[in-house]
Parts: sequence; C-alpha cells; structure tokens
Amino acid sequence: MTKHDMTALLGRDLGVCRFSLIEPHLLDCRNRARLPKEAKSVLLFVFPYRVKQTPPDNICRYAAVPDYHPLVMKRLEAYCDSLRSAFPTAVFEPFVDNSPIPEVAAACAAGLGVRGQNGLLITSEYGSDVFIGEIVTDLEVDAPDLSETCVNCGRCVKACPVELDKKRCLSAVSQRKGLLTPQESALLKQSGCVWGCDICSAVCPMNQHKALTDDQDMIDGYRNRYTLGEDITGRAYAWRGEAVIRRNADIIEKNTEE
Repeated sequence: MTKHDMTALLGRDLGVCRFSLIEPHLLDCRNRARLPKEAKSVLLFVFPYRVKQTPPDNICRYAAVPDYHPLVMKRLEAYCDSLRSAFPTAVFEPFVDNSPIPEVAAACAAGLGVRGQNGLLITSEYGSDVFIGEIVTDLEVDAPDLSETCVNCGRCVKACPVELDKKRCLSAVSQRKGLLTPQESALLKQSGCVWGCDICSAVCPMNQHKALTDDQDMIDGYRNRYTLGEDITGRAYAWRGEAVIRRNADIIEKNTEE
C-alpha cells in the first residue's frame, strides 16, 4: 500500500510515518490504550484554520474558529469509515490533540512540513496555521524517511517576550486558572490577546501570506474577537471555563483604561 493509494481513496492529501519511527517517543495519555496492538503506520493530516490574512483583534487565530477537536475528529472518523470499508481486516484509530502520537514530529517525518524553532509544524502551503490529526493503523503503508528543519532565522526567538520558554509561554499563561503573577499579567497586557498567542507565528518568514482554509465550518464559525459576555459554547477557550478568559479580558481592559 502506498501514500498515493491512500490519497486517492480518501480524496485528500496526507502524509505517512512509520509507527516504529515514533514509537520510542509515544506520549503518556489516556488514549494510549486505543493504539492498535500491531501498529505499523501513522496517517497524518493537516487542517488549515486561517480564515483571513489579517489576524483577529484580541484572540489568537486558532481561537477565532470553532473548537477544532470535534471538527477534526468528525473528518478523521469519516476517513476511518472509508478505510475500514476498503480494508475490513485492518484496524484504524483516529486521534486529535490528546494523542499518544508526538504530532509535530510525526507530521515532519511524514513530509507534511518542518519543525520551527518555536516547536510548531510549518507547512509549505498553510504555514503553521494548521491543526494536526492522525490515524494509526496496523496496515503497512509505504512511508519515506524525512526530517527537515525550518530556516532557523531566529526571528521567533527574538520576538517572543519570553524567548520561547515553554514554562512562561504567553499562550500557556492565558490558559492558566487562578490569579496570575504581576509578571504574567504584564505579559498579557503587553500582548493585548485574551487567549493564546501568535507572536512567534506572525514574525516567521515561512508563515507569510499562506493559503486560507476552505473549511466551511471554520469560515462560518469565525469570530474576529472575544466579547465579554459572549456565548463561549463550542469555542477553544470554553474548556477552561468562562472565568479564565474573563480574567484575561479584565486585565487587558484595565491596561487600556490606564
């Protein structure tokens, strides 16, 4: 079985990574038990989410579209249905985000893009504005051995207010429950973003003027900004509860008024 065969069957482009290549790097999560016992291949997919070239007002790009978890899983499950019909003796398990698969590493190995210095997958067509989904199978699918890196220009490191320190990452800070430290609040005020952070992506030369998504669910559900009191059902920031994003909005609003 080849990648071309899979692409023809599913009607969309994909990448393939050998399971043995990423098996030593599997992540611990509750979904790990769902991995096929004799897993051989990982089918990787990217789902672009950039709706407009101009960024949203006060939220990061991925939060401007509906929560991607159900959207991506719905598409992956449809692919699995097609694959199971074509290969009834094979096992196909879909994963998105809370996955035992190190998604960026696997997507790079599958030829879908390169890893940036900020740790994000950067694709040639969509830049880093993509969600990653994968299907693990016990079917043997030909996979190339690929591993590339970005241009390593360092712009993301220089632009990031914490120099890409994951422990102090602004995106993580914006999702943290409870009271923020004065330093964390200052970072939030400086960014003006109530959820997430796109600073490193915005300055990346490999992420400029990339193709927009054609996913109608993302287009129809696009919001240009978070508004205090809005219905957050089905949004990326809903999982943390409304108190977190309200706190962030209050911090930034007080800064605006000063």
